[in-house]
Amino acid sequence: MMSDPGSDFRLYHSNSLDVLAALLARNVRAPVAGQPLLAPEVVLIPQVAMRRWLQATLAAEYGVAANLEFLTPGEFVARALNANVPGERDDLDAAGLHWKVYQALRDPALLAQPPMRALQSYLAGSDALKPWALAGELASVFEKYQAWRRDWLLRWEAGADPADPQAILWRSIAAGHDYRARRIQAYLDRFEGAGQPLPQGLPPRMSAFATLNISPDVLRVMATQARVGELNFYMPTPVQSYWGDLQTLAERLRSGAPDPFGEAAGENRLLEAWGAAGRDFMAVLGSYEVVHPAGEIAAYSDPEDDTRPTLAEGGLSDSLLHRLQRDLFHRRALPSGELRDGLRSDDPSLQVHACHTRLRELQVLHDQLRSLLQDPRFDPPLQAREIAVLAPDIDPYVPYLEAVFGGRGGEDEHIPYALADSSPLAGEPLADVFVHLLGLPVSRFGLNEVLDLLASAPLAEAAGLEAVDFDRLHGWLQQAGARWGLDAKHRNQHQAPADDAYTWQFALDRLVLGHATGSEADLAGVAPWIELEGGALDALDRLLRLLRVLAVYQRRLGELLTPAQWRQRLLSLLDALLPTAPSSPNSQRALERLRKLLNQFADDAAKAGFTDGVPPEVVRAHFAGALGEADTRAPLLTGGISFGRMVPMRLLPFRVICVLGLNDGDFPRRDPAAGLNQLTAELDTPRRRPGDRSTREDDRFLFLQLFAAAQEVFYLSYLGADPRDGSAREPSVLVSELIDAAAAYHLDPPAAVRDFTVRHALQPFSPAAFGDGDPRRFSYRRQWHPAAGRLTGARGGLQPWFDAALPPLDDAVEDDVALDTLRRFLCDPAGQFLAQSLGLRLADDVEEVDDLEPLVLSSRGPEKRSVQAAVVRATLSGDTEPLYPRLRARGLLPSGPLGERQFEVEQLKTRPYASALLGWMRGEPLESRRYEVEIDGVRLHGRVADRHPDGLVRLRAGTLNGTAVIRQGLDWLLANAAGDALPLVQFHDGGDAGPGPHVLPALSAPAARAALRALLQLRQRGLREPLRFAPYTGWVLYNAPAEKQRSEGWKQWHGSDRSWGESSSDAWQLLLRGADPFATDAGYADLLRNSQVVFSAVREGRTLGADARQEGST
Repeated sequence: MMSDPGSDFRLYHSNSLDVLAALLARNVRAPVAGQPLLAPEVVLIPQVAMRRWLQATLAAEYGVAANLEFLTPGEFVARALNANVPGERDDLDAAGLHWKVYQALRDPALLAQPPMRALQSYLAGSDALKPWALAGELASVFEKYQAWRRDWLLRWEAGADPADPQAILWRSIAAGHDYRARRIQAYLDRFEGAGQPLPQGLPPRMSAFATLNISPDVLRVMATQARVGELNFYMPTPVQSYWGDLQTLAERLRSGAPDPFGEAAGENRLLEAWGAAGRDFMAVLGSYEVVHPAGEIAAYSDPEDDTRPTLAEGGLSDSLLHRLQRDLFHRRALPSGELRDGLRSDDPSLQVHACHTRLRELQVLHDQLRSLLQDPRFDPPLQAREIAVLAPDIDPYVPYLEAVFGGRGGEDEHIPYALADSSPLAGEPLADVFVHLLGLPVSRFGLNEVLDLLASAPLAEAAGLEAVDFDRLHGWLQQAGARWGLDAKHRNQHQAPADDAYTWQFALDRLVLGHATGSEADLAGVAPWIELEGGALDALDRLLRLLRVLAVYQRRLGELLTPAQWRQRLLSLLDALLPTAPSSPNSQRALERLRKLLNQFADDAAKAGFTDGVPPEVVRAHFAGALGEADTRAPLLTGGISFGRMVPMRLLPFRVICVLGLNDGDFPRRDPAAGLNQLTAELDTPRRRPGDRSTREDDRFLFLQLFAAAQEVFYLSYLGADPRDGSAREPSVLVSELIDAAAAYHLDPPAAVRDFTVRHALQPFSPAAFGDGDPRRFSYRRQWHPAAGRLTGARGGLQPWFDAALPPLDDAVEDDVALDTLRRFLCDPAGQFLAQSLGLRLADDVEEVDDLEPLVLSSRGPEKRSVQAAVVRATLSGDTEPLYPRLRARGLLPSGPLGERQFEVEQLKTRPYASALLGWMRGEPLESRRYEVEIDGVRLHGRVADRHPDGLVRLRAGTLNGTAVIRQGLDWLLANAAGDALPLVQFHDGGDAGPGPHVLPALSAPAARAALRALLQLRQRGLREPLRFAPYTGWVLYNAPAEKQRSEGWKQWHGSDRSWGESSSDAWQLLLRGADPFATDAGYADLLRNSQVVFSAVREGRTLGADARQEGST
């Protein structure tokens, strides 16, 4: 390019952003001739974070920073083009290009062309997402071409490369439109160079601050402003001299240099390894082909002029980081200064840490930063706002941030922080709700899925439902049989039988009918569920209204709609579910953001001229991506530690820069294999042009910028060991290169390389986490220190909670004992001791109900007992009507042939017992009676069901177990103790004895009272100290032969891989603290004695003496 004598392009270069900011401040303070006083000063910046830093820096220097208009280079180019070249409406951004390419890929005539056969084959089929996803990739590629290969697009438009699919696509979408590449060409043809007209609408003075890595076309457009007025270009560089002639090692190898690895090359090894991308930009500026600076102003701050105290003097001026930065600044090939004898543990300036997990990376980082913040050698003292923590991908670290750095303000471990690059809607419940709503057409409408959706804060608040309402609704719907599917038709859409069983309609019909009739009698095949509380109808009504909305939009969101129709439909969905604005300011902002995204979706399509129908799959994919997209424009400087991702041009001068996640293969990223992007295919060929972007070289240069920007400490961390087997993992090659360069400053470089990385333990409570010989490893986590100390000592069992029994219970409480209370204790002595004596109630064993209808009848549980009871009732009453439909209507059996077959099996299994009972009863009805006795001043009372004049009837379709024996035996003992001398008539699997009746004879009242007294005494003891008795194990001990009692009991207590063990219950695990009653003779004897006491009483009505204690039983 010829020099333009009228061009005022001033180039300022320095290694210090603070110096460049001071030069900027001095220039903008000077008035511009002819410019209105209130006209804003235009400053181009690469990132929004730079704006915040510049404003803060200028305000700190001059007291105020106002009337500054910050633009990115792309925004300035758009402003220049719009002011001077027609076609603003045709200039599509990335979103507009996406729609244009999407429309082209759906054109059958275009895809039918022979060069497009490969694309046509790829897009064939019913996957609606393929064209949209491919269009997004191609739009991104065309955006890069507009920046870096303007000539390609102009040639393609003119008809070049007729067999190139991308050229065909470009001609299809760009024909007749003034796209950006054409507008830039027109602009440069008209305004670039001497003697050309001056562009209009540009400011008389403009500053470009640290805008590196821009394309030559953008630089050319920026340079045209220098013909209108004054352009000040502030360029940071880590090197004092011109380095546009830098030759990397790979280039020396390709050139055939005689000694490419030798010191004769005379190049700084870090600049050589990481500076290729910056070298290209320096070459563009220095070649004078794109721009011709009218003047260059060098304003360097030589780091060797640092007069602060050295390490020996209690400072950090000669730290390893500063020595590396000085040699980089002077472009020295060999280390300057005296070599170190060995690694210095008191030099925190350059750190490399290897951890097992990302959580440990953050824990170690927290400890190291606390140490730095307390280090008195930093002058002035280090502040949290002067620390930046970056990662190639910050998202995997976000879940752990609050856990590690989120302590309350004022606590020692609290360090304030802010996350810069999260999505504006990250963590907002409304965003998650919206994504779930978009998935309604493919949703199974599972019970948990729908209730979780409706229980989200925005929807629950709008519906007036509280958390307790959803808990009750979940219980009612689950018991009424709701599992998944709106109705039979909806289930059929998911390739399931068109059966309404276990659908929302099935359960809601039962609930509403039960509330309306109050009767359990079936009506039109619906079994009413009458347990609905009277005051709960309001919550159910609100739920029904929400379900109606979801059901309507489940159909409406599955249709093919234009973008404008999608906007209207989704806005109406939000209005239907959120008729009033949320009360939370965050939710209000999230709702407004959603509305803007919906409008933008339709507006982008309209601008691109897209009016066809869009499948719902595409809409879901678009908004899922848009809502999860990180906002890299978010500012870094927020008052605390700034966490963010590694973004090009994020080179703010923090005093401490920490980089996490520097794992091998993760950073630097590899250039993708040559595919859609033809620029990538030219990177290693002679066709590559200066400034062409390489992802790998850009990452290397970004690392160089961060290294140079770190003023005091450069902290690196990576996953250096496998958390499962501890095998070593390699760091990023950049870390290895930095370690090699740092090791050269030591007399024994191999030893320095070996010891440079600090390797941390997997767990924060490991003794190694608290030093273990390396002063660079330490922890401030006081809660882990006792555990770390114990790991170094001998291990032993847990001590018992107490050595003596608890004091007796209050007599007033024990004057009255219900039979159910005694039954609960004997069936669960450990749980009752924890609850009644210690006030420790364990969480209930909540059955996890999946959003699936049952396919098999559970082998144990209330459903099986209900089915058996129904068979017994039908047999006793002579009911010959089909029983399966009635049980299926109550949600007790699987639906369809599978359920019918299982019912037949259960019916055949239960009928022998029911028939035996029917024959024994001889037509006499059963009744229930309330009994009450007084034993040693304690009133024991309860209601006993199924009383027959000839005995108490108990039926169990199977063999007896410990808890069944206890329940039935207690009823028998109470009735007989009250003077109602009745036998216990049992129907159960008696082996060779058949289903029954199996009769336990009536007892005398004194004998029954004595047995109950023994059980009450056992309960009193069991409420004062842990009682060695477990019903299932005790039943095995009671029945086993004496020579096999201990071995058989051990099996029931411990279980196996295939069988349940009673010791695995939460209550026993907590109560015994690992102790095993079978481990000692005394413990086993106590367990055996208690088991004999209980089962002798409930099976024989015999008393062994419950208060007899075995030595050592406690």
